[in-house]
Amino acid sequence: MTFVRRLLDQSKLPLTVTEFWRYSFFYWGIFAVITLGQFTMLWLLQQGVAMRSHELFIWLLDGLFWWSTTPLVLYASLKIPIAFKVRQSTLLKPVLYHLLIVTFLNILINTFHWYITNPLMFFVIGKNLPFESYLFSFFTAYTGSFGQYMLLVVGFNKVSYIYRYQELKQQHFETEISNEQLRGQLANAQLQSLKMQLNPHFLFNTLHAVVSLMLKNDIRKATLMITTLSDLLRSVLVNQQSDFIPLREELMLTRQYLDIQQIRFQDRLNVEYKIDPAAELYPVPQLILQPLVENSVTHGISDVTTNALIRITAEMSTAGLRIVIFDNGTGANQRKISKGMGLGLKNTVLRLRQAYGEHAQFIFDQPSEGGTYVTIHFQGEPKKIRTDDEAYQSYNR
Repeated sequence: MTFVRRLLDQSKLPLTVTEFWRYSFFYWGIFAVITLGQFTMLWLLQQGVAMRSHELFIWLLDGLFWWSTTPLVLYASLKIPIAFKVRQSTLLKPVLYHLLIVTFLNILINTFHWYITNPLMFFVIGKNLPFESYLFSFFTAYTGSFGQYMLLVVGFNKVSYIYRYQELKQQHFETEISNEQLRGQLANAQLQSLKMQLNPHFLFNTLHAVVSLMLKNDIRKATLMITTLSDLLRSVLVNQQSDFIPLREELMLTRQYLDIQQIRFQDRLNVEYKIDPAAELYPVPQLILQPLVENSVTHGISDVTTNALIRITAEMSTAGLRIVIFDNGTGANQRKISKGMGLGLKNTVLRLRQAYGEHAQFIFDQPSEGGTYVTIHFQGEPKKIRTDDEAYQSYNR
């Protein structure tokens, strides 16, 4: 029973040991009945009588023998599989191995009859069969037994392959689901990580400005800046679980940030908004504009003494959303040119790449006549974390 159980586990057939023996009995029983009909007709044609009881007994022993060898046959089919999608020379080798096994089993059953069944027949009916009769039986039954054996081997190989393939497919599917979830969790973690890097960066610069105002004894401005900062942080906390928010809400956060900077710069800073109403509901990563306007303030207009300007433009088209942030600072003519992008711009590029892949563009331009243009272009919906059902549907397309 243990051997049969291991055999079924290895073949992945969803059968119990009892069902295995039942189906095996049914398989060999079909051929046993066919053989009985053939022998009966031969006896009637040759001798004019039906098979006698002792001959039926031998027929029954043959059927039980082949039924009992089923685990051995199936074990051999697993160890020596027959695959038809191979070269003929490769196919010939396993067939020869199975031919040797069938030969051995036929010799074994005839040896059993010669040494066990034949003496019993002599004891019961007073005579036994000559050795030539067993040789005749061996050669006449050999072709039929080989065909039955090979049919079982090939059929079992095919059925076992189907069930093993289905199990591997299921394992692959479960692995794909797990990978989809892990990729989604990783993407979400990366977005959260990048966003959380921006918050301390922004807070540091704002608190530094508050400290500067307090050192100048400008308590009113410092208090107003802290109050505005509190409103900004409250708005951020409301959407802290959201990776994407409508552009309208993102612009509100940007306005709050620029309100803080206008407190700092007073009349020196002017802010203009040109927002297409159709763009206000477009989903964008939270705090995607803040580091861009902060870059305009820190590296653009910080040295401008009068009429500093920051202009935010958002346009909606069939190609997606286009946002341009312009400042009239020194731009390419600035004396101190920073090497590469700062933390804010680098994180913005990373967040866009993480959220939109190749469907987003980031353009940083400083014309020779001065000023800086930062353009971001969203050309599609942001990537979202797929659920199990969505991953299942994607896998089965």
